[in-house]
Amino acid sequence: MLSVSDEKIKYYYKIGELEKITGVSSSKIRYWTNKFESLKKQLRTTSGYTHKLYHHDAIEIIISLNKFHNEIKINTNYNNFDKKLSEKIDREKNIIKKLQIIKNKIQKIIDAP
Repeated sequence: MLSVSDEKIKYYYKIGELEKITGVSSSKIRYWTNKFESLKKQLRTTSGYTHKLYHHDAIEIIISLNKFHNEIKINTNYNNFDKKLSEKIDREKNIIKKLQIIKNKIQKIIDAP
């Protein structure tokens, strides 16, 4: 069993260990590794290794990406809702304008001699 002091010395982690530490799935970590250069720089690739190893700084990057990703999801959902709501209000305004025009035409017909 590792002691607390042994864990502080560890500089490289396997993707499964990162998954347990950060709570982010390994498939998402792999995807982000390909997508984001800052995470790609944390990857230790050597032909002698069978596993990809991530530097301990990758933990903070992954946690930040996950937080940022979740905030984007929330903002996107809010923006989609906001957009739909504004479109509905615009449609209702257009309907009211058309009804006003029809009302004015009917009023002219009624007022005509």
